[in-house]
Amino acid sequence: MLIVGGGVAGLSASIMLSRMGVEHLLVERRREAAGLPKAHIVSAKTMEIFRQLGLDEVVYKAGSPLDRMERFNWMTSLSGPTPLHGREIGYVDSWGGGDDVPRYARATPCVYTNLSQTKLEPVLFGEAERSAPGSVRYGQELLTITQDDDGAYATLRDVTTGKEWSIETDYVLAADAGRTVGPQIGVGWIGEKQIGQAMIVHFSADLHSWIDDPRVGISIFLSPDNIGHGLWSGALVKMGPTRWGTDAEEWVCHVGVPEGGVPEDEAEVVSLVQRTLGVPEEDFHPVIHSVNKWSIGGDYADRLHVGRILMLGDAAHHHPPAGGLGLNTAVADAQNATWKIAQVVKGYASPSLLHTYEEERQPVARTVVDQAVSTLIAETDAIVGVLGGFEQGAEGWAALERLFSANEEGVRLRASMAKMFRETNFGTRMLGVELGQQYTGSAVVPDGTEPPANDDPIREYVASARPGHRVPHAWIERDSQRFSTIDLAKLDRFVLVVDPAARTAWLEAIAGAAREAATPIELVTIGEHGDYVDVTHNWADVNGLAPGGALLIRPDSFVGWRCATLPADATGALTDAVCSLLGLPPSEFPVAVSGHDAVMSL
Repeated sequence: MLIVGGGVAGLSASIMLSRMGVEHLLVERRREAAGLPKAHIVSAKTMEIFRQLGLDEVVYKAGSPLDRMERFNWMTSLSGPTPLHGREIGYVDSWGGGDDVPRYARATPCVYTNLSQTKLEPVLFGEAERSAPGSVRYGQELLTITQDDDGAYATLRDVTTGKEWSIETDYVLAADAGRTVGPQIGVGWIGEKQIGQAMIVHFSADLHSWIDDPRVGISIFLSPDNIGHGLWSGALVKMGPTRWGTDAEEWVCHVGVPEGGVPEDEAEVVSLVQRTLGVPEEDFHPVIHSVNKWSIGGDYADRLHVGRILMLGDAAHHHPPAGGLGLNTAVADAQNATWKIAQVVKGYASPSLLHTYEEERQPVARTVVDQAVSTLIAETDAIVGVLGGFEQGAEGWAALERLFSANEEGVRLRASMAKMFRETNFGTRMLGVELGQQYTGSAVVPDGTEPPANDDPIREYVASARPGHRVPHAWIERDSQRFSTIDLAKLDRFVLVVDPAARTAWLEAIAGAAREAATPIELVTIGEHGDYVDVTHNWADVNGLAPGGALLIRPDSFVGWRCATLPADATGALTDAVCSLLGLPPSEFPVAVSGHDAVMSL
């Protein structure tokens, strides 16, 4: 099969397909793996996926410790000539840090990290290349793509030699940011293609003299002298790469694009950054690594599945920066798409299983795009509401002077501002959005139960083992080693979780189901004398099972089916469930086939 695009989504998909033994070829028009530094927040859910791939430790080692990114604040600037410069307007605990640590720890075995695409993509590229040598080819540009009932057909060009070549394959994963594949197959977009534009300036500099709090990972600036897109004047993002406190070596500054476009003169770029930060010109001597323009959009593709082609990552959705949702949604896209592709290519599932990719991931794309857009607007509206208005120039400075004054009005305004920051979702506390996604459709077998009540589905996550939900996290032990129930999911198979007393009955059910459905199913028992021990009893509290019941975990760690008690016909119940998940009527399971092999003409 073919993957078009070598960003985070494409490289993650390549690694996953390799883990499942699916031959593939990834092509990317860039000559090397080094994306823009615009995406950098790696969520706990994404780290769960990297944990499944055995990549969590290397990503954590390269990224920021949580306590060096656990605050997100708004400031007037880092420094400046008046007492109103260099002032913090407010902050929120961010990315599961600060006061949120216990709440996130109950929900997931993983924590967030901060690692720029410029550092993450080479890590993923190295693993993709090691997993499938010769299957990742950079410097190859897609020219055309077509498909019919028999396969998909692409023509490509080597960007160095100009030589054109072709490939025929079964299926295509489009992870090309929507540049080529989508337009050629008629994919449209829903939402705002461009909300705004920003310059991304990646630089090295010593800023520790003007930064007091090592916990702050991102600062947004609000200056009446330099109002840019919306209300903000710019943003500063800590980028490490070896020190993550106030002494970090690298930074990214987001600033508005000047009327004349991105400056070609480096001195002008330095001046823009210096004015945004407010640091003294004579003391600011950055080394500029890159300058790019970023079109900030809030839209999603109207179709994610067209024939033999699935759309992933930026080819499926574009996000404003609020919440750091783009990269993380892309990795989850790859996980959802690849296990389904693998089941179909190996002959375990009907091609109709691929329809469920759009059924499940398009609602997620819509939700996260809408949330990012609304959060971007809510941030500025909330601050303006407390200030009683904010304008460029003297009126804006007067509003800030009232906020920071020592009089009764200033005390009241600062208390109101702190309360607003505690209560407003600034995009850094969205555990419900991240872990509370609920899939419906034919790749989930409902059990008749209702979703758990949740008064704040954006920030709060309510654990549930209901079909269509991510399997809840609980700590379990085996041979004195601790694991999470999240670790039970395997990319290349379904996992049936039961209590030890029902082991024999469900083993017989798996053997019986294999006569109709050849997909691998692994049995795992949790409980006394089982494969794992429920040491905290949290698993028993959240799984919704009575003695003898079973839970079927899909390869992407979502619950596909739940049977609360041991049925009279366990074989029939399991067979029906698995065939339903795979799009196969019982007793009509196809003979396993290997699928099209890629045919290249060089």
